[in-house]
Amino acid sequence: MANNDAHSTTEQHEQLENLAATAAALGRNVTRLRKRSKITKQRFAMMVDIGRPFLNRLEDGTADPRLSIVLRLADALGTTPQELLTDHDEDGAATSHKRSRHARL
Repeated sequence: MANNDAHSTTEQHEQLENLAATAAALGRNVTRLRKRSKITKQRFAMMVDIGRPFLNRLEDGTADPRLSIVLRLADALGTTPQELLTDHDEDGAATSHKRSRHARL
């Protein structure tokens, strides 16, 4: 039984790391696309109907947005949720990392 607990804990840590990496990628992509479109944070927050503090947390990768927020972000930026959640390099090209399962967006 102790082995099962250790395995479960390892899986939980991996899931948390995956969620943190996804949140960080989302933040970088929102920031990059928002700046590319020359939209201020205040205006963008109003466009997607979120508060400016929440947008700050999104862009710094510490927020855990609901799917409905990700959909509104993608729509406002003219992209897809998948693109927002995919890690990109500085030029906007998708980087190839190990694909992982996401239990929650």
